[in-house]
Amino acid sequence: MNPNADALLRLFQASTKAGAVMTGAFDNLVADLGLSSARGQILDVLERSQPRTVSQIARVLGLSRQAVQRLADDLVDRGLAAYARNPEHARAHLLSMTDQGCAAHAEALRRKGLWLESLAEGLTPTWLDMASELLTLTARRAAQKPPKTT
Repeated sequence: MNPNADALLRLFQASTKAGAVMTGAFDNLVADLGLSSARGQILDVLERSQPRTVSQIARVLGLSRQAVQRLADDLVDRGLAAYARNPEHARAHLLSMTDQGCAAHAEALRRKGLWLESLAEGLTPTWLDMASELLTLTARRAAQKPPKTT
């Protein structure tokens, strides 16, 4: 591999590890609220515009409808979200946050903010912005250039 490809491989490995470690830490941070990173993503979408169908949420998150359906059902089972009849579609119910879900989501965001502030200590906004831009650009390129097997 050329030096750029080797450096990109190290970036990929570091970002994968960082993502996994941060996701696990966040899951631990909000577990007592009945949340996880995945459940929180659903609530993030609902906070911006609720109610939504599972298919709409899946499109926003770039996930399969089936994966979002499992998470939505789990949120409903935990009392954090509820389904309602959809006047525009008989089978696609609308999902919205319950009061308990709104409270849990708000507390999760508060905790996440404090945690991220502690992680950012000693890092400059310039470093963080550059890293974010680099990962965004790399992800965009990866989406445009799928791996070739030959």
